[in-house]
Amino acid sequence: MGRRTNIGFRASAFAPLVLVLAGDRSIGAEEPTALVWRSVAAPVRGGEIAALAFDRASGRLALGDLRGVLVGPPDGSFERRLRRGLVRDLAFIRDAGGVSLLAATARGLFLLEPSGGVVEVSPGPGVAARAGNRLAIADGWIAVASDDGVFLSRDARRWLRPATAFPAGPATAVALREQAGGLECWAVVGGEPWSARLVEDRQELAARESLRQTVSFAAGNGGPVDVVLGLPGTDVALVYPTALALRDTLGAWRVVQLELPPGAEVLRLAAGAGQLFLATLRGLLVAESLEGPWRRAGPPAGSAAVRALAGDEAVLFAAADMGLLAGAAPEPHTAGASPGAQALVLSEEPAIERVHQVALAYLRLGPKWMDAMKRGVGSRGWLPVVVLHGGLAHDRRQATAWDEAVSGGDLWSLVDRDRDHAEDYEVGLTFSWDLGDLAYNPEEIDVSREAREVIELRDDVLDEITQLYFERRRVLAQLQALPDPGDAERLRLRLRADELAAGIDAWTGGWFGRQTRRLAAQSLSLPRAGGN
Repeated sequence: MGRRTNIGFRASAFAPLVLVLAGDRSIGAEEPTALVWRSVAAPVRGGEIAALAFDRASGRLALGDLRGVLVGPPDGSFERRLRRGLVRDLAFIRDAGGVSLLAATARGLFLLEPSGGVVEVSPGPGVAARAGNRLAIADGWIAVASDDGVFLSRDARRWLRPATAFPAGPATAVALREQAGGLECWAVVGGEPWSARLVEDRQELAARESLRQTVSFAAGNGGPVDVVLGLPGTDVALVYPTALALRDTLGAWRVVQLELPPGAEVLRLAAGAGQLFLATLRGLLVAESLEGPWRRAGPPAGSAAVRALAGDEAVLFAAADMGLLAGAAPEPHTAGASPGAQALVLSEEPAIERVHQVALAYLRLGPKWMDAMKRGVGSRGWLPVVVLHGGLAHDRRQATAWDEAVSGGDLWSLVDRDRDHAEDYEVGLTFSWDLGDLAYNPEEIDVSREAREVIELRDDVLDEITQLYFERRRVLAQLQALPDPGDAERLRLRLRADELAAGIDAWTGGWFGRQTRRLAAQSLSLPRAGGN
């Protein structure tokens, strides 16, 4: 079908390069302004939002959930425009009639017209062709990745399948952009990334070049989950669950292994509000470049499960499990808390190291438990196997003899009876040692396996506690920076801080709450400077 391009690397040789690039970029650079996140009221549960699309020109935001599509202004009421089940992707398109919305669902591809009409525009018959997975828009062309492959159209009504461009099979991602003399289309088909250069010939699309892109490190991982073109610093980005494969404008590839929270896998990569974002079910991550370093976004997006992203250079919308969030740069007067407010935040909470210690002790995940188990197995050979045994012997004997005798002319009958009874008891203890266990005990393997599982669980617990702890501190800093004590945003931040404190309390058995109350009481009782 086409030529094949291999992208290979050795992790030991490549990792230092990534660190050098990240380090050089951070020297002397100012920390970018963190986005301030707010909740957007929408008549849908946050965990049900699976797709987002935003059109700055019309000021409309589209939400795709488990039941269909809602459309409306980000700060206004949303209207249910489509009820066709799960929505997988959304895209605003412009035509002669205005701005329409294209919705890729599991049950078909639908066009929501500006007049309010809804038209099914699936690229072909059959269940596979109707099941749309991703959408891409570029230079008046529309591309859809469906379970029946990749289709393209100019008006979302007449669809073309690029001849010899991609193999047959389900397509799970697609990206599109204008190229001199035609189009450049990237797609993930059958779990493998493909690229093609397409030209329009007599109202048909023909592939002038088709390449299968093979990333050796990702073999067996299910292939990329997303393809993004033209991001800052790269020409093409293949997004894998735990890594990025990046190609520059000269065609050279490099691979960036991502440092993600425990258990996190990337779902989407997007640019918005001047930064780059990774959507994962363990929180939204942000970075200034694709090489990283990636860090958690500001609260509450940094700790929420995020499934979809949409936005522009000024705002980013995130579909989180707690609801729809909008992130934007803070106003100048709220760009950061004053030094005094920051000191207050630090003084009213225990140190993070102490919180870690208490949590591990409360959950019995500290090292002493594993050490005690290892010592027990190591001394197992000195302990004998004790066997208690006993016995009882019971013996009875009875005999009878008859005889006759004549004495003095009389006949006498004689009977002789003999009875005997005996009982024997036996009790004993047996001690046995297997001295080979002193050199090697087979149970050491079980202890080692248990220790690894405990270490992984401990890392997850510490990561969760660290996230809750520092997110609470950021929330408190934002809370104290608000100029209006009666503002509704102040109430929201206070509730969020209490929610995070409750989460830490659960990990420490209530210790954190008792400590913060005690420290707060002490700060109130201290004499103030200049006081009586």
